[in-house]
Amino acid sequence: MNLEGKSIDNFMKGFHSDSTKESYCKKLSQFLDFCKCTPDELESKTRKNVKWFQDIFIDYIEARRKEVSGSTLHQFRDSLKHFFEMNDVDKINWSKIAKIIPHAKKTGSDRAPTIDEIRIILELADIRTKCIVLLCCSSGIRVGAFDGLVWGNITPITQKGSIVAAKLVAYHGHREQYYTFVTPECYNTLIRYRKLRESVGEKITSFSPLIRDTWDNNKYRKQRMEDPAIAKPLSSKSIANQMGEFLKKMKIRESRIGVNYEFKQIHGFRKYFKTNAERALKTIDVEKLMGHAENYYKPSEHYLLEEYLKTVQYLTISEASDLKNKLEQQIVTSDKKVGEIERDNINLQDRLERIEKNYSDLKQMIERKISA
Repeated sequence: MNLEGKSIDNFMKGFHSDSTKESYCKKLSQFLDFCKCTPDELESKTRKNVKWFQDIFIDYIEARRKEVSGSTLHQFRDSLKHFFEMNDVDKINWSKIAKIIPHAKKTGSDRAPTIDEIRIILELADIRTKCIVLLCCSSGIRVGAFDGLVWGNITPITQKGSIVAAKLVAYHGHREQYYTFVTPECYNTLIRYRKLRESVGEKITSFSPLIRDTWDNNKYRKQRMEDPAIAKPLSSKSIANQMGEFLKKMKIRESRIGVNYEFKQIHGFRKYFKTNAERALKTIDVEKLMGHAENYYKPSEHYLLEEYLKTVQYLTISEASDLKNKLEQQIVTSDKKVGEIERDNINLQDRLERIEKNYSDLKQMIERKISA
């Protein structure tokens, strides 16, 4: 069904996310095919007779109950609710409809992937997928934050000549805008990815997409003879779908029962960030770095950076970095033991000197008594 007409013009005005708009349009079109009417006819009929819409939508739910999941039916409900709200059609009994729609099933457990699982993912992944995984693990951003993310949104932070972190601005220019940080490991991987893109002729500016489409194995690009130097941003929906396919292909995230998995394909990395950041930070600071709004808590950027630096060792995935941290801890422990031995030696030396002095005093006292 073609989406056109005055009601669709109103419908299109209420979106802030391209991925949400795409999903809602698809769901609305499928429902219009079912009820065999145009968008304007749907709006007009429902305005005149709300019960007509409720009955036909309930019929649609029953017809598709065995074909799609409960979460998908909830998305149909949300897209239609948005359609009618934007066209000022009210008095629909959404509460009744919600009770008929099956409950959405969870597609993943609440656990985060382990560091060993993430290391396997990074070992098998291409450079672009590595960047996506490290961005999520080290900053805790949502997959939706990738929409509109450009190179101008990330800035390296140096201390004493070395990169210690990078500032990342998510949802730039939107009401949800906030900043967080990524690890040196993540930033250095992004720089490697950038150099690879520049090697095929891409001129990267601050407005270039941080994560772009592929150019070497993209069959659609080859069919259209498109210039690989012209980057197309990779949408959050594509990132989620491709990550799911990658995990399935590599058999990293095995199926549990039915459609459930050990961890969610993108959101699991966000959980990894929260779990490990809280090893060093207060929960309220972790929530701030994850973009959870707190109107009365306004820490300075300097404070959050200093706090974030405490978590870098826990958010760095590289095994080499892990070994380096363990070696540094062993050195600190060894230095501590050496210091304790040196202090014991000093104490023994002091005791020996006191004993020698007491012996000398006693000897002199005995000699004086003998002489007397």
